[in-house]
Amino acid sequence: MTSFVHHLRARVARFGDDRWYALVDEHKGELVELERATFAELDGRARAAGAWLAQAGLSGETALLLYPAGLEFLRVFLGCLYSRVIAVPSPLPSTDPRALERAAGIIKDADIRIVLTDTANAPLLTSWLQEAGLDCRVTCVATDATTMPDPDAWEMPEDLEPGTPAYLQYTSGSTSEPRGVLLSHGNLLHNSAQIYSVIGRPEDGIGAGWLPHYHDMGLIGLLLQPLYAGGSLVFTSPVSFVMKPVLWLRMISRYRAQYTVAPNFAYEWLVRGARDEQLADLDLSSLAWALNGAEPVRTSTLDKVVRRFGDLGFRREAWAPGYGMAEATLLVTGTGRGQEPVVGRFDPAALEQDRAEPAADGVELVGCGRPIDLTVRIVHPESAELLPDGRIGEIWVAGGSVALGYWQRAEATEETFRARLSTGEGPFLRTGDLGFLRDGELYVTGRLKDLIIVNGRNIYPQDVEEASRDVHPAARAAAAFGVEAGREHVVLIQEVRPADLGDLTYEGLARRIKGELARAFGLPSMNVVLVPRGGVGKTTSGKIQRRRMREMFLADRIDPLHAELEPELRALVDRPAAG
Repeated sequence: MTSFVHHLRARVARFGDDRWYALVDEHKGELVELERATFAELDGRARAAGAWLAQAGLSGETALLLYPAGLEFLRVFLGCLYSRVIAVPSPLPSTDPRALERAAGIIKDADIRIVLTDTANAPLLTSWLQEAGLDCRVTCVATDATTMPDPDAWEMPEDLEPGTPAYLQYTSGSTSEPRGVLLSHGNLLHNSAQIYSVIGRPEDGIGAGWLPHYHDMGLIGLLLQPLYAGGSLVFTSPVSFVMKPVLWLRMISRYRAQYTVAPNFAYEWLVRGARDEQLADLDLSSLAWALNGAEPVRTSTLDKVVRRFGDLGFRREAWAPGYGMAEATLLVTGTGRGQEPVVGRFDPAALEQDRAEPAADGVELVGCGRPIDLTVRIVHPESAELLPDGRIGEIWVAGGSVALGYWQRAEATEETFRARLSTGEGPFLRTGDLGFLRDGELYVTGRLKDLIIVNGRNIYPQDVEEASRDVHPAARAAAAFGVEAGREHVVLIQEVRPADLGDLTYEGLARRIKGELARAFGLPSMNVVLVPRGGVGKTTSGKIQRRRMREMFLADRIDPLHAELEPELRALVDRPAAG
């Protein structure tokens, strides 16, 4: 196939009236369908939208897509592909100033002159564009209220090729300011084929999920995969999942879904949020592949889910840890259907020295699967030398899924997408992630720029954060980072849910966390700052914004419930003594 559109059109011709998408929600305890469309219906609407966009002279231009969860987004996104319009999916900006600032930044960065949305959100977006002074350059259109041409008016663009730009995926901002990753039709085809292979070629399969459509996993792994494979999809909104976690399980049970995709925190949320009485009569035995990716995968999470839902048919072999990123379209490595996750134990002291040495009583790490059709190398981040198996270094990737680069950022594209080994081999994508290979399995250990180095030892912030959450039920999301003040200090910003504190005081919780972390990581002291729920910055996909929290800490812009800080740090941030 020359383009993703050619492939989709072939799937529509084969499965048009037999495969479907269904948006669902829960009403009075019952699962109800809000929308349903067959492949043929989606294709008809997409061709109409594509013809409209082409007639408006937008081919080759960018368009910002601001939609709630639902089929209108998918119809218009496909319409953009069908007309060579570069779609820019993004979350609907809320009243949060940071969300509005991000949306405005994307409009300017991506040269947006049209915003596509639905009737319900068009008035608010139009008003916001006026207030932000952007209405002179940007038009807002509600596509569901616009008269579209007949689908037969659409013509396949003659210049749709593998290298043709398809859409812009803006990174969520966990590591830096958001950047637009430019994906091609060839990237979509290549990565979708990898996902198709690792799921187990699910032509007759049904997927289930709730991930946001404006993130790579939600768009590529959830929304587009059924169209690529020829399967069906039942999905709900992220908000519905957060409010009613058991809805996810009900979708799997009712529709006999074979696969689902989500990050690690979502499975944790599901375990906490699903009540025992809600699980009666659920049957999860159809689920054969459950991707866990987008953030570190925890063995404790795998075990919790199997213990909690095993009696409902959730099998351990369904677990499919994976690793990926927007710069590689989505999937880099994955665990194949029915293979069961690979869990290794490694000497913690060796890990701190960038070596992965097996140890019977060591730290458990979950493998993120193997490359399907990509080249993965572990490289020394400074010397660019290739490292052998068992050595921790930066993960570099090459192959057909690696994106074209960052939108209008030539220098950043050259640095990130055009890296070469010391031998000259390349180009490679520098992921910025740390990990190692063992027996062909990739293990991801953390972010290069988030690594905390204390007395020559590598401390991974996600390990500190997880250990803190396990200290007490009141401890929720956390952000760990290093601060230089005479020496490297470890700081933990810990969210607290007061209702779960019981008789424990803030001071008591902070000191309990501090003591446990100092013991667990063998450090003389730890610094703990307790904040209310929502006090730890996260991206729109739920990733912890460690660098942003570090900047806020150093600027004394955190209002703590309680802080246990070493004197050097209290002096550094000009904060009064803890208590």
